[in-house]
Order: sequence, then structure tokens, then C-alpha cells
Amino acid sequence: MVEFIKSVHRRGVIANIVHALFNLAYAAGLLGVIMLLPETPWPAFMLVLVAKWRVVAVRPRYWWANMLSNLPDMLLGLGMVVFIWTAAIWQIQVVLAVLYAAWLIILKPQHRRRLVMIQAGVSQFVALAALFAVGHLVPVWVVVGLVFVIGFSISRQVLAQYDEKANSFLSLVWGLLLAELSFVAWHWTIAYQITPTLRIAQFAIIAAVLGFVTERSYAAWHNDEQITWNEMALPVIFAGVVLIVLLLVFSGLWDATAI
Repeated sequence: MVEFIKSVHRRGVIANIVHALFNLAYAAGLLGVIMLLPETPWPAFMLVLVAKWRVVAVRPRYWWANMLSNLPDMLLGLGMVVFIWTAAIWQIQVVLAVLYAAWLIILKPQHRRRLVMIQAGVSQFVALAALFAVGHLVPVWVVVGLVFVIGFSISRQVLAQYDEKANSFLSLVWGLLLAELSFVAWHWTIAYQITPTLRIAQFAIIAAVLGFVTERSYAAWHNDEQITWNEMALPVIFAGVVLIVLLLVFSGLWDATAI
């Protein structure tokens, strides 16, 4: 029995090592493709999609369900491609590839509710920030439609942790809310420069803050069908401070108000 347990443990360690090496190679492959073909991100996009081959490695009737469950991770992968591609500076590109590998190896395999919430928040932030980094290259309706897809898929991932019966409906509501906000954000885009070519859109930060407060509100309601100030004080105060700083200090509204 002891030998059997040791054998299972060894297989688990070997599987974890193989998993880590595979994901390191995958992240390095994305980085290599982008560096070799810096004029376009499409080959790297295709590599992200091909890496999800297991979505269709089942009977066709399961394809839609598999696609929905894998969409948040796929969106994050596509977003990281955009980040690495737009970063341009190779040192920054390497750092981003290492962060993506860390995501794949450490955070993505976790299934505890709190960690899944973090996964969802990071996926939404990266996907929205990446979309708005290149959103000026496409019509507004394309951006709004993609934001809806991002919001819908992330909301589904979050609500699935609570076994919400109205998951699809509530996810549609969240996707629609983000899509409406993105229409305004596309016309009034403010971004924070990380490198000469890499910028983080303010809209991605605002959506992350709103998503955090919304999830905390839903969690409070899910526990006892009540939302109390004691439960929401810290999230609301935190969100309020962040939004005030973003909108007044970093958006130029403070100067406009003074005038």
C-alpha cells in the first residue's frame, strides 16, 4: 500500500513537471512567433486557437459547451498576444511571456472559488485592455460586440461557482452593461502608457472595479439573500476611491472642473 501511494505521488509529480514544461514551451513559442513575425499578431493568434484543440476533440454536441467554458482562458491568451506584440521592446515582451507562463502553470489549474474569481478578473482585465489597445484599428461596432462576448463569458465563469440557475440571463446583462460602457469608452479613450507602444485603457480598470463590486454584492446576496453595509463597505469604498482618482486625477476632469 505504501509503495502504491508513493507510486501515485511520483506520477503526480511527473505530471506536474510535464505540465509546467509544456506550458513554458507554449509561452516561449508564442514569444518566438511574435518576435519572428513582428509585423502581424495573427500567427500567434492562430497558435492560441490551435492550443485549444481539445475543445473540438469530442462529439460535436459538446463543442458549444466546451467553447463557452474555455472562452475566458482563450480570451486571456489572445490578450497576452496583443500585449506582447504591442510592447515592441524585447525585454518587456520576455517579462510578459514569463507572466503568461506563470498564469498557465500556477493560477489557471486552481479550482477554489476565490482563485477562480481572480482568474475571471484577470481574464476580463487583460482581454479588455488588449482589445482597447488595438480598438482604434476597427469599427466601434466590432469593439462593442467583442466587449459583450468578453463580459458574457467572464460572468458565466463567475456565476458557475455559485451554481446560479439564471447564469445565462445574468451573464447577458453583464455583457450588455459592459458593451454599453465600451461604446462611450471607444469615443473617449484614456490609456496609461507602459512602454512607448503599450498602453492600458482606463476602461479595463473601471470594468474590473465594477466587476469586483458586482461580484461581492452577488456573493453577499447568495449567502443569506441580504446585502448589508458591513459586507459591502470595503468593496464600495475601494471602488469609489479608485474611480474618483481615475476620473478626476488621471482623466483631466479636475482641471475642467476648476475652469
